Amino acid sequence: MVIKESLRAHAYLCLYNVATDMVVANRIIPDEVTDPFFKRWKENQQQYRQEIHDNFHPLPVKEVPLYSEEMCGMEALERLKETLYADEDPAQVYYKETTLRVVQEANQYSLEVYLPGIAKDKVELSKSGDELNIRIGNHRRNLVLPQALAALQPSGAKMDEDYLKIKFVTLAGKN
Repeated sequence: MVIKESLRAHAYLCLYNVATDMVVANRIIPDEVTDPFFKRWKENQQQYRQEIHDNFHPLPVKEVPLYSEEMCGMEALERLKETLYADEDPAQVYYKETTLRVVQEANQYSLEVYLPGIAKDKVELSKSGDELNIRIGNHRRNLVLPQALAALQPSGAKMDEDYLKIKFVTLAGKN
């Protein structure tokens, strides 16, 4: 459930052109925990960890162990910082994804919107004037279209490798 909610949040952030550059998986049961009580937990967690890596690829995934105490206070935050970043600069960009791009191919234009994990049948499109409305469930984004697309009409859309690719044509249907 948490993985699916995180995937949805990632897609919605992309819809609003907010980049995600890293995923943090927390509360991972450490290898040194060998109590048989946790055997099944660790097996399930291994499956979920793989699912996180697979679903969020190509974003880097950093893992934080389940600590034996609550993360409270400066000392605990310093420990978390060391776990996540060690000697790295935490302000660096770990992955850069273009969430929105206009592509021109042989006098045809398409708008490509990065929407990871979203099925095409969950996306509703409408155009009004120079704005394109993209709706996914309760989330909606109005995009002011670049001049090259504003006078054109959307004529179809498909999902291709996590990108919603919206084809545009002239009002007469020819480009």
